[in-house]
Amino acid sequence: MVKDEIFYRGRKITEGTMMPAGMEDCPLPLTFTELRAAITGMVADVKVIQKFQNTIDKNIEAVYVFPLPVDSAVHSLEIKIGERIIKSEIKEKEEAKRVYEQAKHEMKQGALLEQERPNLFTMSVANIEPEQEILVTLQYYETIVYEEGEYEFVFPMTITPRYIPQDVTDKEKISPAFKSSARTSGREINIFIDLDAGFPIGEVTSPTHLLYIEEKSEHIRNIQLAREGEIPDKDFILKYSSTGEKVENNLTFYREEGKTGTFMFHLTPKIDYGPEEMLKREIIFILDRSGSMEGTPMEQAKKALKACLRTLRWGDSFAIINFDDQLDILSDRSLAFNDENLKKADDFVNATYARGWTEILPAMEYALHMPVNKEYLRQIIFLTDGAVGNEDQVLKEIEKILGKARIFTFGIGSSVNRYLLDKMAQIGRGTVNYLLENEDIEEAVQKFANQTAFPVLSDISLEWEDGAISDLYPLPVPDIYFGQVLHLLGRFHTCGKAKAILKGRTGQGEFSQEFSVELPEKDDKNRAIETLWARKRIDHLLDRLREYPRETHSIRDEVIGLSMKYHLMSPYTSLVAVEKDDKEREKKEIIRVDVPLMVPEGYKYDSSAPPVPQQVPYPSQSIMASIPDSDDLCFDSLELCAGTGMQISTGLSFSLSDMLCEESEPECMASPPPVPAIIPAPCPPKSLIKRQIMSDTSIKQDEEDMKIKSSFEFDKGIAMEKADMSDDLFFEEISPEESCCEILSDESFECDEEISPEEVTFAFSVEEKVLSEKSKPYFKDVIPEMLNLTLKYLARNQTAEGSWSKEDDLSRRITSTAFGVLAFIGQGHTNKSGNYRPQLEKALSFIKSNMDKLSGLSLILSSRVFFELYHLSGKKKEKIDAEKVLSKFRESWISYESTVEKLFASLAGKSAIKTGLIKEGDLPDIDKWIEEAGQEAKQLNGIITIDDMFTGFISIISGKKDLSISFFNLLAYNHINYGEDSGCIRIQGLHSLILDVTATGAFIIFTWIEGM
Repeated sequence: MVKDEIFYRGRKITEGTMMPAGMEDCPLPLTFTELRAAITGMVADVKVIQKFQNTIDKNIEAVYVFPLPVDSAVHSLEIKIGERIIKSEIKEKEEAKRVYEQAKHEMKQGALLEQERPNLFTMSVANIEPEQEILVTLQYYETIVYEEGEYEFVFPMTITPRYIPQDVTDKEKISPAFKSSARTSGREINIFIDLDAGFPIGEVTSPTHLLYIEEKSEHIRNIQLAREGEIPDKDFILKYSSTGEKVENNLTFYREEGKTGTFMFHLTPKIDYGPEEMLKREIIFILDRSGSMEGTPMEQAKKALKACLRTLRWGDSFAIINFDDQLDILSDRSLAFNDENLKKADDFVNATYARGWTEILPAMEYALHMPVNKEYLRQIIFLTDGAVGNEDQVLKEIEKILGKARIFTFGIGSSVNRYLLDKMAQIGRGTVNYLLENEDIEEAVQKFANQTAFPVLSDISLEWEDGAISDLYPLPVPDIYFGQVLHLLGRFHTCGKAKAILKGRTGQGEFSQEFSVELPEKDDKNRAIETLWARKRIDHLLDRLREYPRETHSIRDEVIGLSMKYHLMSPYTSLVAVEKDDKEREKKEIIRVDVPLMVPEGYKYDSSAPPVPQQVPYPSQSIMASIPDSDDLCFDSLELCAGTGMQISTGLSFSLSDMLCEESEPECMASPPPVPAIIPAPCPPKSLIKRQIMSDTSIKQDEEDMKIKSSFEFDKGIAMEKADMSDDLFFEEISPEESCCEILSDESFECDEEISPEEVTFAFSVEEKVLSEKSKPYFKDVIPEMLNLTLKYLARNQTAEGSWSKEDDLSRRITSTAFGVLAFIGQGHTNKSGNYRPQLEKALSFIKSNMDKLSGLSLILSSRVFFELYHLSGKKKEKIDAEKVLSKFRESWISYESTVEKLFASLAGKSAIKTGLIKEGDLPDIDKWIEEAGQEAKQLNGIITIDDMFTGFISIISGKKDLSISFFNLLAYNHINYGEDSGCIRIQGLHSLILDVTATGAFIIFTWIEGM
């Protein structure tokens, strides 16, 4: 524990803090927060209203440290006392503080807003009288983020407790007290958003909160939180899309007549690319394992890292560095990306647990000083919550040693330090992504991997003809990655027609694209963009200050000048609002109360100590051996060392008490114990088996408890409208006894606790009802989700060479890989579009590199792959590939003998006809072969061999409903939809072929969907 801090009931006691008797249980003065945002086009105008109330018999000063968005341009503050409104002034920071303190001393009421970090502010409200309420309203502008066709608005509501190194001088200002979310009285938040997108709005969602959405028109929505009593313990995130075409270019102006104008430009470069443009990469993963990552964030980060590894390409290399206040490395040099090294990496990551301090710089320095191979593009993938207080020091050092490396940051958790992660990515010319606590890891990682795998445009500049343009930000202009748009703010001094020329470099060489622009003489509709430009200018100057500290005075003066002109918060200016009169007031005692933040959702909290990650040495093996070997040992009674998560071989997670660590201090600093063997998880308690199914009664009760104010559509996972029942489709009935037998005999499900057939019957009977009574509309929801899970499984289990098979036989590996690729293509994913570009590029490279070895079924399926790709793109590159394989495909036509070969050859032939590569009749017997295959369709009672999968496929395309449904039941029965193997098709006796079976099954499921 930090010795120089005192906490009482989770509240930090600082110098000057007065705690009269009985006050410790009084309600805290900040009772309510309200967010009101008006989003128009790409700009959000946001008001944050905080209600402070004094419930004691003395005057209080409430001090509240809280986050705001990284790029927020905070420009207004006012306080309302009854009917009186006091507006703020912008002043230099020291002067604003003096004015506030003088007003407080004179017993006047006032408020002071100070910027501690670009995303962290302090609100001080003076002289709140007994039983008095004060409303404090601050206002800011920010730009809406647009990426991959989706718009995003984020409002941070708390922060992760930060590790503060000793050399940070403002530790007290950025270390607020925290309050457990279990003690939520009087700390509610409400959110109201008026969204006017300016285009037809598609889906509106929040991955963090339940929403009530009112549709006012096709481009206007009124949005608010659906649940009452929400507390500010995680960031609020709103996402929405357009029902029409994706936005390509958007230009907005602001100009007062006779003055310099401001523009905001969103540009989407039109670029075609190919795999030959992709450089070999050296990927260095840096994983934060410090104490603040303990629990869900640590598990999320580990899974994300392993998923990212699967997106590397053949020829790439990688390294892994784990850090807290110590470093652990996988190897001192980067390793080649292959299956053997992938297994080493998995073992290394699996053995990682949270502990210790967050010392970022040693990890970054180690990574950037590793031996360099000039043939590789070095990319740093940094996975962290960014819970540190020395951001400027970290950024300054990274700028010094970065060289040509790129930095991509991955924020993990519900309240990460977005300022640090955004800036690291900006400096490193990479991208930043965020993974929420309950977010789908694979989807987030796929988006992230698509960006790291495919840089689009670099060395960007924007030139102008017939127009005088200046002060363009951000500077330098960042590189653009797939799914991103270029967002620029600048000034213009002329009017009339002009031409903007976007220039840059792609893998093919120089790039140029022109845009016609009409610069207005006057346009006063969008004042906010001038304020946003000023904020970008200030950010640029502060970035320059880190690089050129000798310019401190001149930069400081310019920042103050901009802040005064545009009424903006900055490190050197503050907003202050105080009563202005000469009235004499009676001097009274003033009690300062530090308002705590909510502990972030998912963060482990100890109310008796500051929730700041501490350095915790791990126990040595000898200490581990001293744990009593007794059945009476109660793990719950062992005290936690902050930030530890020692993995004990029993599968339980706990650590030794502080006293034990102190008594054995020399051994505490020893090397960590060997990684324990992986022990199968115990069977869940009997009561949990029934809780997996949600009944209609519980849904109705949940609806009532939520107090929805108007009609509201639940998430499909919680409730859905009952479909019209029909017997058109059904699953094969399996008796409860069979089900129980199968579960208990499955080697992957070992349980010491006996389960009665009655318990299994309960779970099975409910599921049986769900699966047997749903009609076609329900199938159209369920089966695509089944395929979606299967594609995710294939994406995270692809081999290093790019195949979906571990067979020695090359033809078998190509066949399974082609099946998998066709399934992805069928869902709209290719190596150039969709969500799985890295995986499909690897798979296609694997097939192409073995084109001369193709024959039989591997040739047939590979041919269809390239036919379909050409059909989707119509581009020259895909046509060359398709024509190359078509020649060999036609030459082999007469050699196809088996029913399976003839069937798949016929289907590939139809693809070639569809693309226009050949004409009807060029390949004889296509329809005849399909008809003959259908005649061989037969009933299967089980799947025993891979050939049974082909037999089942024949049943599906035969048109015989009973046979096709019967086979699909078998396939669905063996489809896993939970755990790490979620999405795979696991068949008894074919475990070694699990990738082959799953890839083939994915193609069959896609074919079923296509025929529905």
